[in-house]
This record gives sequence, C-alpha cells and structure tokens, in this order.
Amino acid sequence: MKTYVTSDLHFGHANIMKFCPETRKFADVGNMNREMIRMWNETVKPGDLVYILGDLAFMSAGEAVSILDQLNGDKILIEGNHDKKLLRDAKFRSCFKEVHAYYEMTYNKTFVVMGHYPFLEWNRMHHGSVNLYGHVHGATTGMEKYRSRDVGMDATGKVVSLLDDVIADALQGEIKSHH
Repeated sequence: MKTYVTSDLHFGHANIMKFCPETRKFADVGNMNREMIRMWNETVKPGDLVYILGDLAFMSAGEAVSILDQLNGDKILIEGNHDKKLLRDAKFRSCFKEVHAYYEMTYNKTFVVMGHYPFLEWNRMHHGSVNLYGHVHGATTGMEKYRSRDVGMDATGKVVSLLDDVIADALQGEIKSHH
C-alpha cells in the first residue's frame, strides 16, 4: 500500500483552466475530468490511501460521487472551502474513509499537519514538523523555505504526489522557530 496526498483538483470547474493555464492544459472541463481520473488511476492502485486537502470538485454532489466512484484507493478528505456544500450530501460524504477540517498525524516518525489553507505557524513547527496545504494553487506564500509545502495539483503539476516524497522534500526546509 502506498500513501498519496493532493489538493485542489477542482473536478468540474471550467474556470480553473483560465486561472491555472500552465497546469490545466485541457480542451474543456470534460476532458480535464477524464484526464485527471486517468492520471489518478495510473498512479493510485486499489488499496492505496489518498489524503485530499480540499476543493475536490466544483459540481453537484451526484456528479462528484460519480467521479469519486471512478478513482482508485481509499480517500480521506480534509475539507476545503469548495467542499462544504458537497459534504451536506450523505452519499458524497460516504465516499471518504474519514473527513476532517484539520488533520495531524505521525507518518514514518515525522509529525505532519494537514489543512486546506497554508499556515503561518503550525503545531510542533519549532520541533521540525511538516505542514501540508493547498488552496493557493502554487502561489508563493513565503513559507516555502520552511517545512511547509503546497501539495495542490497546480503547485506540483501532479494529480497526486507520493506522501513519502513530499515529506522528504519538506524536511529539506528550515525548521521555523516559534518566535
């Protein structure tokens, strides 16, 4: 089993191709959805786990469920601003192994803090913990020199990223002091 992380896939969101033209070179929203499903399933296998740090889809809950049903692996959602309405739908919510507003875990001896939004400070940052986020679509936050990483598709150029690789990259950053 492998573990992946992603954010801000924005399935069904036609305008995201205008907002992020470098990473969203698709003919139209239907083509974007199909290609992202294909890329996901080329990487993620049944039994793998994917942390989605928000903004999965910009469509009806029924359409989002149809897409989720096509995606390999178990999914844990850390909710983003575009997920709140979808999460009111029981069928959409049931597509996830877990749903959190914010998530902390120890992964291979590294304390990891996950949220949809970038943090200026996060739990245990001065002890070397890692912060993973999305929302900003690759925009510079000033936190890149620290152990903080944007894992969204428009930051990484990938539909999903191996969590081990993201953490290894983040651990190259400086430890942010508390004060």
